[in-house]
Amino acid sequence: LFPDILSLYVPEGSRVLDMTYGKGVFWKKVDTSKYRLDTNDISEDRGDNHYDFRSIPVADSSYNAVVLDPPYIYHSGAGHKEGGMHTDYRNDERASAGVFGVPAVDQMFYDGMAESKRLLINGGVLIVKCIDQIVGAKQIRQHITLLRYGVDSLGLVDEDLFVLVRNGALIMRHDH
Repeated sequence: LFPDILSLYVPEGSRVLDMTYGKGVFWKKVDTSKYRLDTNDISEDRGDNHYDFRSIPVADSSYNAVVLDPPYIYHSGAGHKEGGMHTDYRNDERASAGVFGVPAVDQMFYDGMAESKRLLINGGVLIVKCIDQIVGAKQIRQHITLLRYGVDSLGLVDEDLFVLVRNGALIMRHDH
């Protein structure tokens, strides 16, 4: 899906920041030579730069596009049996730092989106990846929360929404 989003909204030659690069999964099927790509991840073994994505020391209006895909799995602070997903989203690290639960994760997104807006040129494109989840038997529609924040609080323009539907069984965080 990501290469298609780029082809629709990010012209070749654009300066792009992936502010939460991680393992570079978004870029696996993209010819990165078509873009001036800067990669950032707080982990020193990932990406070219290692800043907290909520505060990147780069001049305002530096990028045509910014990609935001922070660790977004809501975590109660209790131990879960999430396997690879639990590790990939660094839930233990976030929980020990006090970043768990819906409000804290949403605030992490808000801060990243605000930083993205600062870094984008006028008319630039912000690509945000999130996931709707069930937390404590309640449906959390994170895409709606983030869309409202972007439009209402940051003055961003809603251009598009892509929904990727999971194939196969759901990932469960508890025994059946």
